[in-house]
Order: sequence, then structure tokens, then C-alpha cells
Amino acid sequence: MEGPAQSIGELTLICLDLAARIEEATTREEKISIINEHIETYTLEKIPMVDFEAGLEWFNVFRPLTLAGDLKGRVSVLDFFTYCCINCIHILPDLKALEEQHPATNEEVLVVGVHSAKFDNERVSANILAAIQKYNIHHPVVNDSQAKMWTELGIACWPTLLILGPDASPLFVLVGEGHSDRLQLYVDTAVRYFSSSGRLSKTAVPLAPLKHYQATGSLLLYPGKVAVHPGGLIVSDSGHNKILLTDFEGSVTKVIGSGEQGFTDGSFAVASFNNPQGVVYHHPDTLYIADTDNHAIRQVDIITETVKTIAGTGKQGTDLEGGQVGTLMAISSPWDLCLGRSLDQAEDGPENLLLVAMAGTHQIWGVFLSNGKWLKGSSYSKGTVVRLAGSGAEENRNTSYPTRAGFAQPSGLTLGTHSGAAVLYIADSESSSVRKMNLTDGAVKAVVGGARDPLDLFAYGDVDGSGVEAKLQHPLAVAAVGDRVYVADSYNHKIKVVRPSGKTYILTTVAGGQYTEKNKDEASDSKLNEPGGLCASVDGSCLYIADTNNHSIKVLSLTDHSIRQLPIRLVDESDSSSQDLLNSDAEVEEVVVEVPSGREVQVILRIKASLPEEASLNNDAPNKWTLDTSGSQVTVTSSEGKLQEETDVPITLQPISDAASDTKLKLLCVMFVCLNSGVCVTTQSKFEVRFRSIIESSQSAEEDEIIVNIPLQGKALPNYH
Repeated sequence: MEGPAQSIGELTLICLDLAARIEEATTREEKISIINEHIETYTLEKIPMVDFEAGLEWFNVFRPLTLAGDLKGRVSVLDFFTYCCINCIHILPDLKALEEQHPATNEEVLVVGVHSAKFDNERVSANILAAIQKYNIHHPVVNDSQAKMWTELGIACWPTLLILGPDASPLFVLVGEGHSDRLQLYVDTAVRYFSSSGRLSKTAVPLAPLKHYQATGSLLLYPGKVAVHPGGLIVSDSGHNKILLTDFEGSVTKVIGSGEQGFTDGSFAVASFNNPQGVVYHHPDTLYIADTDNHAIRQVDIITETVKTIAGTGKQGTDLEGGQVGTLMAISSPWDLCLGRSLDQAEDGPENLLLVAMAGTHQIWGVFLSNGKWLKGSSYSKGTVVRLAGSGAEENRNTSYPTRAGFAQPSGLTLGTHSGAAVLYIADSESSSVRKMNLTDGAVKAVVGGARDPLDLFAYGDVDGSGVEAKLQHPLAVAAVGDRVYVADSYNHKIKVVRPSGKTYILTTVAGGQYTEKNKDEASDSKLNEPGGLCASVDGSCLYIADTNNHSIKVLSLTDHSIRQLPIRLVDESDSSSQDLLNSDAEVEEVVVEVPSGREVQVILRIKASLPEEASLNNDAPNKWTLDTSGSQVTVTSSEGKLQEETDVPITLQPISDAASDTKLKLLCVMFVCLNSGVCVTTQSKFEVRFRSIIESSQSAEEDEIIVNIPLQGKALPNYH
């Protein structure tokens, strides 16, 4: 191409050539010189840029942004993404690293997410907000629901990073993932280039990362998957980075993981995960976990209560074939797991092959739990991690040759049988289809959904029917019961069933539908919101559903197709491991109040937030007080409410006859606090208010109201710089 680029499409090609030239440079100084030359060219020869459309909904800011008002005077990175896309998820750590290097408080660099939906469900702002919270995105995000900016600029794929200079005109384009070092180098160089000429201005960024925060009111946070074990359920409490074991009534019996986002092996209390998804039980005392954002498979010993890594390095891999053993093999975003057998294993023999939906490379992988054979006479030793099917191309390609098949972000697995053969059913999310892989010969075939064209990944909808005429929208889970396969049709918020019918399959809706303001008077348990996990009970009488965006586990009867919510609750609130589920690092403070015995007393709990000078209460966030009055002699008009800098909570204390009948209540206060650095954090404080009866004097008998001061000190604030 001769001369400077005139469009984003041409700039994309120029940037490919730029990357090659930088790669050939031998020193950092040479690389920076090449980048500076490029910046100088596109500072003089400006490529047309379009502004954000007026009236769009924004998140993490307290007002809409504009090019002239907010992006001008700084280096900006526009991330064109859609929240279903695994490649878009992969670059979030790159953007986070960039923001840590150039925090928004320095006002030199600003990252802005431009959400440009693929699926209809992703155009809905409430669903985008859930994704923002799920993936801990703190920079501004705009819902460009009709992809107007995408279209006018000629953006071609997700993700695309468009880097703008201080005059808000395009400088660089990075397409796809794997550009972390290049992104950092481009932005660092641009900041130095424009700083030296005084072109970067210090204008405040209108950040408000908790303005649109939604409290869940649940013990769970975005649970991703659910499975059964002999004593109950295994729940991926993905948003809390924990795995919960419950009984069949929902009582938590074990908590696996500290709750900290990390990659640490060890005891249940020490081990850490990062967005764990697929879980599976292996007889007699083992669990396997797809630790998705750690790009690893973890093994849990239930007896010794320890966690260890059996596959993956903790860093995203790019290998499309595998073959190394254990933690020597880097893998990419394992999303679901299923147990099967190697080809030399008897049908009634132990399950020795862990099947993996490797969403990050669009493939099906296996971890050999013991020595075993696979197709074409291949043999693998214990611990080998290897690709079983999928070329790595993101396609909906069916073929008798498993390594030539193409998948599109496989996210759910279940083992079933068809015509007497063991079959792996696959929820292939980005092709909106259910596929199957014969575990005897490796052939990959269509079941329902998708399109006939293997390159068409936009054939989605909500249509019951047969074969390719049936339509799904981004299914994330499958569960086999007999010859039927149930599907979590995630973006349609439904559960559907696939039945064999001769040489084809029939798809039928069973239950679900999304909870909205319009149907809020209907039974809320029957409404689903992006269900991501599905498993069948041992007797096949019901399905357990990880109703992800409703932060709950639902139970679907396969007799009458009714849905009920399974209450996930603590077994013993005094148990330290269960108490940890409350995600509160605050100690319980005791407040003793003397009250006159023998008569009713009106009490005001006056809650006062006392914060350091460098912090303030975010009044746009759901700051909340909650009272637990169980077992006490207290009457309240409300057991919870909004928390402000000073809040009065009125209660009525019933007569206490003597000291032996002291009563107490529990008060939990949750504050969302913003530091001057621009970082917002959550802190919790717990109080036990104990009322002690005394014999009242004539002076105290005239007191009709007692005020109890409850100071909130914000002690749990981390040290952010």
C-alpha cells in the first residue's frame, strides 16, 4: 500500500506491516523509533473518526463520554468486544495490566469498552451489566447495541483494539488476542511521544465503577456449573472463585477455596481459583475442576481436603495438539469437564479419561488419568494432556476425521449413548448448536442448531424443530438422561430437550424464559437468566440448573417440568469454613446496651460512617444495613435498608424481665467506599447488639427512646496507592 492509510481497514493492514517491522528490530530503541515514525505520520495524516452516538447507555461512568470532551487530550484504547466471545475474555487481563501501568487517575490513558453485540441477548443493557460485574471490568463501557460505531469505522472482528491519539484520531489497530506486549509498547511509546510535546492534558475521567452495581442478595455469585456427587451437589461459585459441596437440600457441607482470585494449590482454605467453571466427581473421593481463567485443571481430594493442579501452567497456552504431561502442558480456557474411558478400557471399568471442552482453542481435549489407548492405536501415559478433536479453527465443521473437525467455543459436555456407541454431546456455544462426537471412531456430527455452512456462526434463534432447522442461542450446557439430551439454551433463558427421531433429532422447549419487569408477578423460580450449567440427578428424575445471572441453583422436575429454587445455605454459621462464604473479613464487634427491665422500649440504632480523609461513601452504590433478629425480643418495621453517612434504624424492644433473659440482634453493614485514587472497594462491618436489663431509676423511667451509636470505621480498606 502506497501512502498513509485512509480508513480503519487500511490502517489495520498498515499495523500488520508495522508489527512485522518491529519484530525484526533488534533493540528496544529501534522498535520505539519505528513506532514514533508511525505516530508522527498519523498525527499529521488523520484518519476519520466517529463519535459515540448520543443516547447510548454507559456503565462505570456517571455520564456519557464524548471524543471531544473526554477522549481528547489523552491516549485512548477502544476495545470493540462482545461478552460471549472467548477471545474478548482473553484480552481482559491485557487491558487490566495496561490500566495498572497507566491508572485512570493519572489521566493519560483511558480504556473504553465499546460493546458491539453478536447475539440479540447481548444487546440488552442488563445482560451487559451482568457481564461487566462477572468479569470485573472497571473501565467505561458503552452499549452500542446496533454496532453503529463498529459499522461506520469498518471494524471487522471481535476483539479489535483501536488506539487513539490525544486529538481522538486513530493511530493503531490490534485485531484478535495475543497482543499484550505490543499493546503495552504502543501505548507507552505514544504517552512519551505526546507528553514530550505537551499534548496530553490533565482532565478528570468521570469514573463511577459502582454506580450501576447490582447486589445479588444470594450466597452465590454467577454460579457457572453444577454437578452431582454421592452426597449432594458440586457448585462452581464462579464469581466468588470457590467450589461448594452441598447436600441435596442445598446446605453447604464444604467450601473449597479461599475466595481470593489466584492460582494456589494447598488446603481448602488456602487454595485459590480464577473463574472456575466445569466440575465433575470421580469415584470414590476426587473432584476435577476446570479452572477457566487460570487455564488449568485442578484435582480435589475430598478426604485430605487438598487441591493440586494436574494440567496447565496458569498461563494461557496456544498449542493445538498437546501431548505433554500434567503441568508441563499449557492449555487455554477449559470450560467444562466430563469423565469417559480410553478405548482399551472395559465398559464397566473405571473412568480413566477426563474429557475437556477447551473453549479457548475451540477443541476437545483429554487428560489420561491412567495409561490408555486412543484412536489409530495411539497410546498415552498417565497424566498426558492431549487434543482429541478439533483443528483449532473456529468453525461448525462436522467430519469423520476428528482432528479436522471445527468447533466454536465448546462450553458444555455430557456423555451419552447412541445406537449402542458411547457419544460425547457438546454444547457448541458460538455456533449455537449441539454436536456429538463418537468416542469409538472420533466422528463429529451435527445434532441440532447451527447452519449447514461450517463458517456461518450467526445461525441462531429460538426455534423448536429438527436438525439444522431448530435454533438455539449460545447454549452453554448439556445433560444426558437416557436417550435424551437436555440443553441449557443460555441466551434464550430456557431448558430444551433433544430427542432422537430416526436419523435426525427433535428439539423441544421444556421450561424457562427470562424474568423481566413485565412478568414479575409470575413465579420467579420458573424464570431463568443465562443458565450456564446443567446436570441430571442420579435417578434421572430431575435436572439441577446453575442459573448463572440469577445467582441461584434451580431444580427442574422431569415429570411435570416445574422449576423450584434450591436454597443454598450455610450448615452452621459458627463454622469457620461456612462463615467464610459470607465474604466478610470484618470481626464481630459487640455493643452492650442497658435497658430498663419489664417494659417496652423504643431504640434507635444510629449508624455513622466514619471514614479516612482519603475515602468517601459512594452514595450511588447499594450501601446496605441488614438486621438478623431471630431469637431476639425485637420488633422491626424492616430488616434491611439503605445505608447513608448517618442512618437511623428504629426498633422496638419487647419487655426484658431480668438479666438472665438478655436479648441480642446481629447487624451487618456493607459499604461501597471510593478512595481518592479512584479505586472503589467494598467493606463490611458486623455488630452484635446485646440488650442488658437493669432496674430503672425514676430518672430513666422518663426516657421513652434510647439512641445507640454504631460507628463504622471502614477498617477493612486495603492500601491502594
